[in-house]
Parts: sequence; C-alpha cells; structure tokens
Amino acid sequence: MLEGAEPIRVTIVTPFGSAAGGAEQWLLSVLRHTNALDVRAVLLADGDLRDELTAAGTDVVVIDTGADAAAIAAAGKHMLKELRRHRPQVVWANGVKAQAVVGAPARLLGIPVVWVKHDHSHDATLAKPLGRLSTTVVATALEVGLPVGRDDLVVIEPERPPEPLAEADSLAALADVGYERDERPAVVMIGRLVPYKGVDVGIRALAYETSGDWRLVVIGGDDAATPGEGQRLRQLAGSLGVADRVTFTGPLPAAGRLMGAFDALAVLTRPGQARAPDREGYGITATEAMLAGRPVVVAGEGPIARRLRSGERPAGIVVRPADPLDTARALATLTDPQVRAQMGAAGAATASVQPDAEAVAAAVVQVLRNAVAGGGTR
Repeated sequence: MLEGAEPIRVTIVTPFGSAAGGAEQWLLSVLRHTNALDVRAVLLADGDLRDELTAAGTDVVVIDTGADAAAIAAAGKHMLKELRRHRPQVVWANGVKAQAVVGAPARLLGIPVVWVKHDHSHDATLAKPLGRLSTTVVATALEVGLPVGRDDLVVIEPERPPEPLAEADSLAALADVGYERDERPAVVMIGRLVPYKGVDVGIRALAYETSGDWRLVVIGGDDAATPGEGQRLRQLAGSLGVADRVTFTGPLPAAGRLMGAFDALAVLTRPGQARAPDREGYGITATEAMLAGRPVVVAGEGPIARRLRSGERPAGIVVRPADPLDTARALATLTDPQVRAQMGAAGAATASVQPDAEAVAAAVVQVLRNAVAGGGTR
C-alpha cells in the first residue's frame, strides 16, 4: 500500500460458492497478497468460499442467484440495496454473472465498477453490453478480453503457481484416495465435473486403439449446475470398455501441485453445454503442469495454446475440440518418454518466468485505485 494511503473500500461480487475454481483462487490470492483493500464480499451462491473469506476477516453476504434473467434481475435489486447501504468506493465484479448482477446498480449509483473477465461465457451476447457498464475491464488473458471490444482493456494474467510437490509426495497424497501408479502412462484432467470441461472426450479417446495403454485420472467433483455428471462419465467409461483405465479421485485440495504423479495434463474444454464457455480461458492448470515439467494436451486455440508455443520448442500438443480421435493421436505421440521430457522442459522454462503473486495483487490494486480516481462508469 502507498505510504499514508487509506485502504480502498471495495465490494467484491463473485458468482460461485466453491473456492476450488480458477477465478475464485485468483481472487483469494489477490486478497492474501495485499493490505490495500477494505473488502466486503457478495457471493451469488453459498459454499466453502464464504468460509475462507470469513476466516480472513472479510464481511460476507450471500445472495442465492439462479442463472435465468429473472433471477439476475432480482439479485440486481438486492445489490442496489447492498450498495446503497455500504457505499463502496469501487465494485469488483469477479466474472460474467457477477457483472450481470452488479453492473447496472453500480452505474445507477455512480460507483465505478471493475469487471474481471475470466472466461468466454456468453461472449456473443453479453460481453459488449456488460463491458459498457464497466469503468474498467480486466481480462486474465488477452483472448478472453477481446470480445468485449474495448481499446482500454487491461490484461492481468494469473500468478505463477506454487512449486509442484515432488513426485513421491504427489503419489503419497494420491494413494490416500486410492490411486496407485503402474507401468502405464497417466494423463490427468482437473476441474469441476461439468460437460463443457470435456472429460467425456478424454474417456472416448481411450477407446481408440491409437491411444495405446494410457490411463486417465479425473480430479474433481460434481457441480450443482450438472448433478449426476460423475455418474454419467463412469457409465460412459463402462460402456466403452475402458473403466479399468479411468480413475475418479473426487476433488482434492491444491490438486495442481500433484502434477508430478502424472505424465501429462489434458485440457479438453468443448462447446455444447448451455450457458457455459465453449473454450478454455487462461487455464491455470496448464501452467501448473508446465511448471512441473509435464506436457499439456489442449483442445483448440487460445491462451493455453499460445503459452505452449511461446518457448523455443512446443510444450504440448493442440488438438481439435471435441475430437476424441485427435486426442488419442496426441496421447500416442506422448507415449515416447523422450518427447514428454522435451516438451516438459520447454514448459518449465516458460512457466518459470510468470509474475509472482505480489506483482499480480499490486496490478489489481492499481486498477481499482485508478477506477476510484476516475469516478463512475464511462
């Protein structure tokens, strides 16, 4: 914090109650690495994120909000009362749904709002209108921010992740949830069990002979948005005859630090789920894999693909979205340990120069401070 400067009174609005998502981890990290903010948080769903924020001394209120337009409008009325009561200097809308709820009330009251855009949700319909309600738009990757169509876009990529655990420590942690490594190579997917994350594409890839004897380890739990997705995926693996090659561990804390237990990471985000992104945003798990020296298989172009190509040699393989056969071919290429080692080394070199948590937090605070100094929405 600047010498003699008062903390900025900020109301943070964030859509999910879970603390496990990338957007929520980004938010928590910023708050842990600055003392320049006086924070009140509004969660649009309840969950363990409330507990984490409360334990850190943050005032938290929950406004349970559905996904339809009527629910968003009702939540907006609650937000108007919330903002009138507490009068923050600035609002931080952490995601598309958060901005949809708070953008109009903040504008009505003349309170500047900084929208942090983490993914591609509703790009075709909401990105530009929500951007016009913002004082500043911050994107966690350039590609994520471009659909907003603003020439003053601020890009603040996530911090360099914590150092990965040693391979032996990673395997010990996974043994507690029933995973044991064997002679077969293993690719991991990490995230909530929702259709757009493409775990079904990974399972279908194993059914092709091209994939060899790769195993798939899925770390993550069911999401309230798509209950029963885990059961659907297990049934899919059984129907394709690959159930013995797919392991579901459930959610694990700090799963990204366990990359040393695996041979590769797959990020297979795909289109097809209503009200969900059709491609990956920044993709912090990819950086975690790169830092651990593990190659990445990613579906489609975007921030991950860009990072995989940013070094002297590729750090992974880009495949067509929703294409199990192309994914199986990528796994076949990665069957060669030397290929994996070369790509892993390239990834580690790229990931090691990412900014640290303090630098990211300082950049976010400066954006909030600039928004306060500039006044309300443009």
